[in-house]
Amino acid sequence: MADHDDEVMGALALSISQLYALLVHVCGMLPVPIALPIDRHIPASTAVPAIRRLTELAAEQPMGEHQAAQLYSSAIHILAAFDLYGLCSMSYHDTRADGVAALLLSANDDLESLEVWLLTHNGPQAD
Repeated sequence: MADHDDEVMGALALSISQLYALLVHVCGMLPVPIALPIDRHIPASTAVPAIRRLTELAAEQPMGEHQAAQLYSSAIHILAAFDLYGLCSMSYHDTRADGVAALLLSANDDLESLEVWLLTHNGPQAD
């Protein structure tokens, strides 16, 4: 059973990392770009405060209320996923792991939708 738990936790950690990369990408596309920490490995102790700050800035973006809500919602879902992942790593339960996955799916949907909106309303940003 431990092998299953370790496999699931590894997959969730990878998903969190990939979603954080999408968040960084989308934040760079915002009308007023927001830089989040980037590096080969971003510890949660660095990512979480930056994402919390993003929740404070989401409503200040010069874009529609719906798009600001998508940004805010994706950020709080990612924060909740970090919290639940930490709890799951201390005491694994399939339902906790499923909760992390559900939070990540919701955040991913919001970010992908926001990315499409940003591409159609702002055009591609030069790096």
